[in-house]
Amino acid sequence: MYFFYFYPLGLDRPIGRRPVLTWALMAALTVVYVWQRWLAPATGQDPFDFVFFPGNDRPWTVLTAVFLHGSWLHLLGNLLYLHVLGPPLEDRLGRWALAGLIVVLGVGGNLAHGVTSVFGWFGQADVGVMGASGAIAGLMALVLLRLYSARVVVAWWVFAPLGGQNRVGRSSVPVPWAVPLWVLLQVIQMLLAPLTGTTVSFGAHLGGFALGVLAGLALGEARAGRAEAAASRARAYFRGGHFLPAVGAWTEVLAARPDDVEAMTGLARALALGGQVDEAGRAWRRLWDRLRRERRLGEALLAYDEAARAGLGGMLSAAELAEVARLKELQGDHRGALDVYQRLYQRHPGEPQGQRALVRIVVLCRGGVGDAEAAAGWLEEARRMLPAGPWRDMLEREFSPAAGPGAGGPAGRPARLHPAGS
Repeated sequence: MYFFYFYPLGLDRPIGRRPVLTWALMAALTVVYVWQRWLAPATGQDPFDFVFFPGNDRPWTVLTAVFLHGSWLHLLGNLLYLHVLGPPLEDRLGRWALAGLIVVLGVGGNLAHGVTSVFGWFGQADVGVMGASGAIAGLMALVLLRLYSARVVVAWWVFAPLGGQNRVGRSSVPVPWAVPLWVLLQVIQMLLAPLTGTTVSFGAHLGGFALGVLAGLALGEARAGRAEAAASRARAYFRGGHFLPAVGAWTEVLAARPDDVEAMTGLARALALGGQVDEAGRAWRRLWDRLRRERRLGEALLAYDEAARAGLGGMLSAAELAEVARLKELQGDHRGALDVYQRLYQRHPGEPQGQRALVRIVVLCRGGVGDAEAAAGWLEEARRMLPAGPWRDMLEREFSPAAGPGAGGPAGRPARLHPAGS
């Protein structure tokens, strides 16, 4: 005697939000089964009035049958697969899109069963259908298109009492192997159905799967799947220190999704670490422009900080550097603002933005950072570099009495808190 059991645990792909729709649908299927099993008979209702039979006078049953199940095992099997397939698809397609697809795939699978029942194929003449299996088969097709680079984590149990074997474990199976294997098993079982007498609706399974393939292709999920596979390769290359292959993979992602912020960030990082400094600067610049255009200011500042740490802080103009420093001040990041103002002053000492930066350096050293010695040194710098006018008059009026003698430091140069960087 030999027994082999397996069931999927999930896909090795992260999700960015809670799968609220998937959970709600699983709860709805459970509630409907409780009603079907115990509440409906108690109120005199017949759940079989909602089962789909080809040619009946209740056409809406092609939809209501999706939410009915024949047993706890039938329900639990569908809930398990929905738990595995739903969250990653919900994260990528969106809740409303996935909800619409589940309805379409469930109805399509039931109609496919209707065709097999009408023609009496595979021993299923005049047989009704219920269950979400057609919709779930369609979700498997969508996973094959969108997440073909993923792996299915499978738990298994081998029990062979006569051979003294009792083993359990977990394995990762590539999606391009797991899903076609499932389809092959469905086809084999369907062909054997007249001999085995099974009541499983293989028409609904295969019909839902075929409809899922067509829907996925129409929605561009194959193209999106190639981009996702390239992103997965890029992350793996980067983690392994293979920066130039990561550049190629991120470039492939951007060819399909030009506005993908993760891909733009990954490309800039890989270029910088791969020694392609000029290209990295242009990549950071494109990322900054996109985030700034979308008013994602916090992310834009993080992108600038990372570029600055890579020695590419000069990618921005004087006006843009002034904006970065101002935003950091508004966030209360006085040290970060001081660093940017120093960089701005070093690069553009004679421009109005650079002169204002020098004034802000003095103000931040005295106020935000609280380093009087550095403030005095920078004040001495301002006396030498600022032309006569409002900026210089303001500094003399506000800060000279508190600066104290000898605050200029060696050779009269300002004492800096941090190196200004590049």
